[in-house]
Amino acid sequence: MCHARPMIPTRILRRALEGFGLGRGRVRMLSRRFGKVCLAHTRPDGTRTQLRLVRALPDSAFRLTAETRWLMHLAHAHHLDVPIPHAWRGASLVSHELTDESPGAWRAIACSWVAGRHLNHGLRRADFRRAGALLARLHLANANAPTGIAAARHTWWIPRLFELATRLRDVAAGEPAAGAGLSPGVVLGLRQSCVALADAQAALPRGAAHEGLIHTDAHWQNLRFRRDGVGIVDFEDFANGRFMLDVACLWSKVERRRGSEAMLDAVLAGYHDVRSLPTGFMRDLRVMLAFRRVDYAGWVLSWSRPDLLPWGPALLAEAPAYVERQLTW
Repeated sequence: MCHARPMIPTRILRRALEGFGLGRGRVRMLSRRFGKVCLAHTRPDGTRTQLRLVRALPDSAFRLTAETRWLMHLAHAHHLDVPIPHAWRGASLVSHELTDESPGAWRAIACSWVAGRHLNHGLRRADFRRAGALLARLHLANANAPTGIAAARHTWWIPRLFELATRLRDVAAGEPAAGAGLSPGVVLGLRQSCVALADAQAALPRGAAHEGLIHTDAHWQNLRFRRDGVGIVDFEDFANGRFMLDVACLWSKVERRRGSEAMLDAVLAGYHDVRSLPTGFMRDLRVMLAFRRVDYAGWVLSWSRPDLLPWGPALLAEAPAYVERQLTW
Protein backbone atom coordinates (compact mmCIF):
# COMPACT_ATOMS: atom_id res chain seq x y z
CA MET A 1 0.00 0.00 0.00
CA CYS A 2 1.56 3.22 -1.14
CA HIS A 3 0.62 6.49 -2.71
CA ALA A 4 3.09 6.50 -5.59
CA ARG A 5 1.50 8.20 -8.58
CA PRO A 6 3.18 6.84 -11.70
CA MET A 7 3.37 8.88 -14.87
CA ILE A 8 2.84 7.30 -18.29
CA PRO A 9 5.25 8.49 -21.00
CA THR A 10 3.36 9.78 -24.03
CA ARG A 11 4.94 7.21 -26.36
CA ILE A 12 3.90 4.34 -24.09
CA LEU A 13 0.32 5.60 -23.96
CA ARG A 14 0.22 6.05 -27.74
CA ARG A 15 1.48 2.50 -28.31
CA ALA A 16 -1.08 1.09 -25.90
CA LEU A 17 -3.92 2.92 -27.64
CA GLU A 18 -2.74 1.80 -31.07
CA GLY A 19 -2.25 -1.80 -29.97
CA PHE A 20 -5.85 -2.09 -28.80
CA GLY A 21 -7.18 -0.37 -31.89
CA LEU A 22 -8.22 2.76 -30.03
CA GLY A 23 -7.81 5.50 -32.58
CA ARG A 24 -8.86 9.12 -32.40
CA GLY A 25 -10.61 10.11 -29.23
CA ARG A 26 -10.46 11.87 -25.91
CA VAL A 27 -8.40 10.35 -23.08
CA ARG A 28 -9.30 11.12 -19.48
CA MET A 29 -7.45 10.08 -16.32
CA LEU A 30 -9.53 7.92 -13.95
CA SER A 31 -6.94 7.08 -11.30
CA ARG A 32 -3.19 7.05 -10.86
CA ARG A 33 -2.04 5.26 -7.75
CA PHE A 34 -0.79 1.94 -6.36
CA GLY A 35 1.54 1.55 -9.35
CA LYS A 36 -1.35 1.54 -11.85
CA VAL A 37 -2.79 4.08 -14.25
CA CYS A 38 -6.44 3.84 -15.35
CA LEU A 39 -7.71 5.90 -18.26
CA ALA A 40 -10.99 6.35 -20.11
CA HIS A 41 -10.85 6.58 -23.90
CA THR A 42 -13.90 8.04 -25.69
CA ARG A 43 -14.25 7.77 -29.46
CA PRO A 44 -15.91 10.53 -31.48
CA ASP A 45 -19.06 8.33 -31.68
CA GLY A 46 -19.23 8.17 -27.86
CA THR A 47 -17.92 4.60 -27.43
CA ARG A 48 -15.89 4.38 -24.23
CA THR A 49 -13.11 1.99 -23.28
CA GLN A 50 -11.13 1.67 -20.08
CA LEU A 51 -7.37 1.29 -20.45
CA ARG A 52 -5.19 0.17 -17.55
CA LEU A 53 -1.40 0.20 -17.53
CA VAL A 54 0.76 -1.41 -14.86
CA ARG A 55 4.47 -1.65 -14.33
CA ALA A 56 5.89 -4.73 -16.09
CA LEU A 57 7.00 -7.00 -13.24
CA PRO A 58 7.92 -10.68 -13.55
CA ASP A 59 4.34 -11.81 -12.80
CA SER A 60 2.43 -8.94 -14.46
CA ALA A 61 1.52 -10.79 -17.65
CA PHE A 62 0.54 -13.89 -15.66
CA ARG A 63 -1.77 -11.93 -13.36
CA LEU A 64 -3.31 -9.79 -16.10
CA THR A 65 -3.96 -12.87 -18.23
CA ALA A 66 -5.79 -14.49 -15.31
CA GLU A 67 -7.88 -11.33 -14.88
CA THR A 68 -8.87 -11.19 -18.55
CA ARG A 69 -9.71 -14.92 -18.59
CA TRP A 70 -11.93 -14.48 -15.52
CA LEU A 71 -13.73 -11.53 -17.06
CA MET A 72 -14.35 -13.47 -20.28
CA HIS A 73 -15.69 -16.39 -18.25
CA LEU A 74 -18.04 -14.15 -16.27
CA ALA A 75 -19.28 -12.38 -19.39
CA HIS A 76 -19.72 -15.32 -21.75
CA ALA A 77 -20.36 -18.35 -19.54
CA HIS A 78 -22.43 -16.56 -16.89
CA HIS A 79 -23.74 -13.51 -18.77
CA LEU A 80 -22.64 -11.05 -16.12
CA ASP A 81 -22.33 -7.39 -17.00
CA VAL A 82 -18.59 -6.92 -16.49
CA PRO A 83 -15.81 -5.25 -18.48
CA ILE A 84 -15.02 -7.35 -21.57
CA PRO A 85 -11.32 -7.39 -22.56
CA HIS A 86 -10.21 -6.21 -26.00
CA ALA A 87 -7.63 -8.10 -28.00
CA TRP A 88 -4.12 -6.71 -28.34
CA ARG A 89 -3.34 -6.54 -32.06
CA GLY A 90 -6.04 -9.16 -32.66
CA ALA A 91 -4.37 -11.83 -30.54
CA SER A 92 -3.55 -11.81 -26.81
CA LEU A 93 -5.73 -9.92 -24.36
CA VAL A 94 -2.63 -8.49 -22.65
CA SER A 95 -0.14 -6.20 -24.36
CA HIS A 96 3.47 -7.13 -24.79
CA GLU A 97 5.97 -5.07 -22.78
CA LEU A 98 5.74 -1.41 -23.71
CA THR A 99 9.02 0.46 -23.53
CA ASP A 100 10.65 3.67 -24.65
CA GLU A 101 13.79 5.51 -23.59
CA SER A 102 12.47 6.03 -20.04
CA PRO A 103 13.31 3.52 -17.30
CA GLY A 104 11.04 0.52 -16.85
CA ALA A 105 8.41 -1.14 -18.98
CA TRP A 106 4.62 -1.37 -18.88
CA ARG A 107 1.85 -3.87 -19.61
CA ALA A 108 -1.68 -2.90 -20.58
CA ILE A 109 -5.19 -4.26 -20.91
CA ALA A 110 -8.26 -2.57 -22.37
CA CYS A 111 -11.88 -3.39 -21.54
CA SER A 112 -15.34 -2.34 -22.62
CA TRP A 113 -17.17 0.26 -20.58
CA VAL A 114 -19.94 -1.04 -18.30
CA ALA A 115 -23.01 1.12 -18.75
CA GLY A 116 -24.90 2.55 -15.80
CA ARG A 117 -24.04 4.72 -12.85
CA HIS A 118 -23.00 4.08 -9.30
CA LEU A 119 -25.48 5.24 -6.71
CA ASN A 120 -24.78 6.71 -3.31
CA HIS A 121 -27.60 8.41 -1.46
CA GLY A 122 -30.13 7.19 -4.01
CA LEU A 123 -29.64 3.55 -3.03
CA ARG A 124 -32.85 1.71 -2.23
CA ARG A 125 -33.58 -1.73 -0.83
CA ALA A 126 -34.41 -2.95 -4.34
CA ASP A 127 -30.95 -1.87 -5.51
CA PHE A 128 -29.28 -3.76 -2.69
CA ARG A 129 -31.33 -6.86 -3.47
CA ARG A 130 -30.17 -6.70 -7.08
CA ALA A 131 -26.58 -6.21 -5.90
CA GLY A 132 -26.85 -9.24 -3.61
CA ALA A 133 -28.08 -11.36 -6.52
CA LEU A 134 -25.17 -10.13 -8.64
CA LEU A 135 -22.65 -11.20 -5.99
CA ALA A 136 -24.27 -14.64 -5.79
CA ARG A 137 -23.99 -15.08 -9.56
CA LEU A 138 -20.37 -13.98 -9.37
CA HIS A 139 -19.65 -16.61 -6.74
CA LEU A 140 -21.51 -19.33 -8.63
CA ALA A 141 -19.12 -18.79 -11.52
CA ASN A 142 -16.47 -20.60 -9.46
CA ALA A 143 -18.19 -23.91 -10.18
CA ASN A 144 -16.85 -24.08 -13.73
CA ALA A 145 -13.99 -21.57 -13.58
CA PRO A 146 -11.25 -22.16 -16.16
CA THR A 147 -8.23 -23.97 -14.76
CA GLY A 148 -5.26 -21.97 -13.60
CA ILE A 149 -7.04 -18.73 -12.72
CA ALA A 150 -7.20 -19.32 -8.98
CA ALA A 151 -3.53 -20.34 -8.88
CA ALA A 152 -2.59 -17.01 -10.51
CA ARG A 153 -4.25 -14.90 -7.82
CA HIS A 154 -3.39 -14.20 -4.19
CA THR A 155 -5.52 -15.24 -1.26
CA TRP A 156 -6.98 -12.07 0.24
CA TRP A 157 -6.42 -12.43 3.96
CA ILE A 158 -4.05 -11.18 6.68
CA PRO A 159 -0.77 -12.51 5.20
CA ARG A 160 -1.42 -10.76 1.88
CA LEU A 161 -2.65 -7.64 3.67
CA PHE A 162 0.58 -7.55 5.66
CA GLU A 163 2.60 -7.76 2.42
CA LEU A 164 0.93 -4.56 1.26
CA ALA A 165 0.29 -2.77 4.56
CA THR A 166 3.77 -3.17 6.00
CA ARG A 167 3.32 -0.66 8.81
CA LEU A 168 0.24 -2.52 10.03
CA ARG A 169 2.29 -5.71 9.89
CA ASP A 170 5.00 -4.11 12.02
CA VAL A 171 2.45 -2.74 14.49
CA ALA A 172 0.97 -6.23 14.83
CA ALA A 173 4.47 -7.65 15.38
CA GLY A 174 5.19 -5.14 18.14
CA GLU A 175 7.91 -3.20 16.30
CA PRO A 176 8.41 -0.01 18.36
CA ALA A 177 9.17 2.23 15.38
CA ALA A 178 5.89 1.27 13.69
CA GLY A 179 3.90 2.86 16.50
CA ALA A 180 5.52 6.28 16.18
CA GLY A 181 2.90 9.00 16.22
CA LEU A 182 0.16 6.63 17.42
CA SER A 183 -1.22 6.44 20.94
CA PRO A 184 -0.26 3.33 22.94
CA GLY A 185 -3.95 2.44 23.13
CA VAL A 186 -4.33 2.42 19.34
CA VAL A 187 -1.17 0.35 18.90
CA LEU A 188 -2.27 -2.21 21.48
CA GLY A 189 -5.79 -2.30 20.10
CA LEU A 190 -4.63 -2.95 16.54
CA ARG A 191 -2.28 -5.71 17.69
CA GLN A 192 -5.06 -7.39 19.61
CA SER A 193 -7.44 -7.00 16.67
CA CYS A 194 -5.08 -8.78 14.28
CA VAL A 195 -4.65 -11.70 16.69
CA ALA A 196 -8.38 -12.02 17.37
CA LEU A 197 -9.18 -11.77 13.67
CA ALA A 198 -6.73 -14.54 12.77
CA ASP A 199 -8.20 -16.78 15.47
CA ALA A 200 -11.76 -16.08 14.31
CA GLN A 201 -10.96 -16.82 10.69
CA ALA A 202 -9.25 -20.10 11.58
CA ALA A 203 -12.50 -21.30 13.17
CA LEU A 204 -14.64 -20.61 10.08
CA PRO A 205 -15.75 -23.53 7.89
CA ARG A 206 -13.83 -24.17 4.70
CA GLY A 207 -14.77 -25.48 1.30
CA ALA A 208 -16.45 -24.50 -1.95
CA ALA A 209 -19.64 -23.36 -0.20
CA HIS A 210 -17.72 -20.65 1.61
CA GLU A 211 -14.74 -19.58 -0.49
CA GLY A 212 -13.46 -19.19 -4.02
CA LEU A 213 -12.61 -16.37 -6.42
CA ILE A 214 -14.12 -13.11 -5.18
CA HIS A 215 -14.15 -9.47 -6.25
CA THR A 216 -12.66 -8.12 -2.93
CA ASP A 217 -13.88 -4.54 -3.48
CA ALA A 218 -17.58 -4.86 -4.35
CA HIS A 219 -18.82 -1.60 -2.82
CA TRP A 220 -21.45 0.65 -4.38
CA GLN A 221 -18.86 2.76 -6.23
CA ASN A 222 -17.90 -0.29 -8.29
CA LEU A 223 -21.50 -1.23 -9.11
CA ARG A 224 -23.25 0.13 -12.20
CA PHE A 225 -27.01 0.41 -11.87
CA ARG A 226 -29.43 0.65 -14.77
CA ARG A 227 -33.17 0.14 -15.04
CA ASP A 228 -32.67 -3.25 -16.68
CA GLY A 229 -29.84 -4.59 -14.55
CA VAL A 230 -26.69 -4.02 -12.57
CA GLY A 231 -23.05 -4.49 -13.54
CA ILE A 232 -19.76 -4.51 -11.67
CA VAL A 233 -16.31 -3.13 -12.53
CA ASP A 234 -12.76 -2.91 -11.14
CA PHE A 235 -11.58 -6.52 -11.03
CA GLU A 236 -7.90 -5.71 -10.79
CA ASP A 237 -7.70 -6.98 -7.19
CA PHE A 238 -9.93 -10.03 -7.54
CA ALA A 239 -8.52 -12.87 -5.47
CA ASN A 240 -9.17 -16.10 -3.66
CA GLY A 241 -11.15 -15.48 -0.50
CA ARG A 242 -14.32 -15.94 1.45
CA PHE A 243 -17.60 -15.16 -0.32
CA MET A 244 -18.94 -13.17 2.60
CA LEU A 245 -16.11 -10.68 2.18
CA ASP A 246 -17.82 -9.38 -0.95
CA VAL A 247 -21.04 -8.94 1.01
CA ALA A 248 -19.10 -7.18 3.77
CA CYS A 249 -17.52 -4.81 1.23
CA LEU A 250 -20.93 -3.92 -0.15
CA TRP A 251 -22.59 -3.26 3.18
CA SER A 252 -19.71 -1.74 5.16
CA LYS A 253 -19.83 1.47 3.11
CA VAL A 254 -23.40 2.16 4.21
CA GLU A 255 -23.69 0.48 7.61
CA ARG A 256 -23.77 3.79 9.49
CA ARG A 257 -26.71 5.10 7.53
CA ARG A 258 -30.25 5.07 8.81
CA GLY A 259 -32.01 1.89 7.77
CA SER A 260 -28.76 0.07 7.02
CA GLU A 261 -29.95 -3.18 8.66
CA ALA A 262 -32.83 -3.30 6.18
CA MET A 263 -30.28 -2.80 3.39
CA LEU A 264 -28.28 -5.77 4.68
CA ASP A 265 -31.42 -7.88 4.78
CA ALA A 266 -32.04 -6.92 1.15
CA VAL A 267 -28.51 -7.90 0.10
CA LEU A 268 -28.82 -11.28 1.80
CA ALA A 269 -32.29 -11.87 0.35
CA GLY A 270 -31.05 -11.08 -3.14
CA TYR A 271 -28.06 -13.38 -2.64
CA HIS A 272 -30.29 -16.19 -1.40
CA ASP A 273 -32.59 -15.77 -4.42
CA VAL A 274 -29.70 -17.02 -6.56
CA ARG A 275 -27.43 -19.05 -4.29
CA SER A 276 -28.20 -20.63 -0.94
CA LEU A 277 -26.52 -18.86 1.94
CA PRO A 278 -24.17 -21.40 3.57
CA THR A 279 -24.50 -22.58 7.14
CA GLY A 280 -23.01 -20.07 9.56
CA PHE A 281 -22.98 -17.28 6.98
CA MET A 282 -23.75 -14.56 9.53
CA ARG A 283 -20.74 -15.41 11.67
CA ASP A 284 -18.65 -15.47 8.50
CA LEU A 285 -20.00 -12.06 7.52
CA ARG A 286 -19.16 -10.55 10.92
CA VAL A 287 -15.58 -11.82 10.70
CA MET A 288 -15.26 -10.36 7.20
CA LEU A 289 -16.62 -7.00 8.38
CA ALA A 290 -13.92 -7.00 11.05
CA PHE A 291 -11.29 -7.81 8.43
CA ARG A 292 -12.56 -5.02 6.21
CA ARG A 293 -12.04 -2.53 9.04
CA VAL A 294 -8.50 -3.80 9.72
CA ASP A 295 -7.83 -3.50 5.99
CA TYR A 296 -8.89 0.17 6.15
CA ALA A 297 -6.64 0.69 9.17
CA GLY A 298 -3.74 -0.71 7.16
CA TRP A 299 -4.52 1.76 4.39
CA VAL A 300 -4.53 4.71 6.81
CA LEU A 301 -1.22 3.57 8.30
CA SER A 302 0.30 3.54 4.80
CA TRP A 303 -0.30 7.28 4.41
CA SER A 304 2.52 9.73 4.95
CA ARG A 305 0.72 10.63 8.18
CA PRO A 306 -2.51 9.27 9.71
CA ASP A 307 -4.27 12.64 9.59
CA LEU A 308 -3.69 13.07 5.84
CA LEU A 309 -7.47 12.83 5.59
CA PRO A 310 -9.52 14.12 8.54
CA TRP A 311 -11.23 10.78 9.25
CA GLY A 312 -7.95 8.82 9.44
CA PRO A 313 -7.19 9.17 13.18
CA ALA A 314 -10.80 8.43 14.15
CA LEU A 315 -10.83 5.24 12.08
CA LEU A 316 -7.64 4.01 13.77
CA ALA A 317 -9.00 4.86 17.21
CA GLU A 318 -12.35 3.17 16.60
CA ALA A 319 -11.13 0.10 14.70
CA PRO A 320 -10.30 -2.13 17.72
CA ALA A 321 -13.73 -1.62 19.32
CA TYR A 322 -15.43 -2.24 15.97
CA VAL A 323 -13.49 -5.47 15.46
CA GLU A 324 -14.31 -6.67 18.97
CA ARG A 325 -17.98 -5.86 18.47
CA GLN A 326 -18.16 -7.86 15.26
CA LEU A 327 -16.22 -10.83 16.62
CA THR A 328 -18.30 -11.05 19.82
CA TRP A 329 -21.64 -10.50 18.08
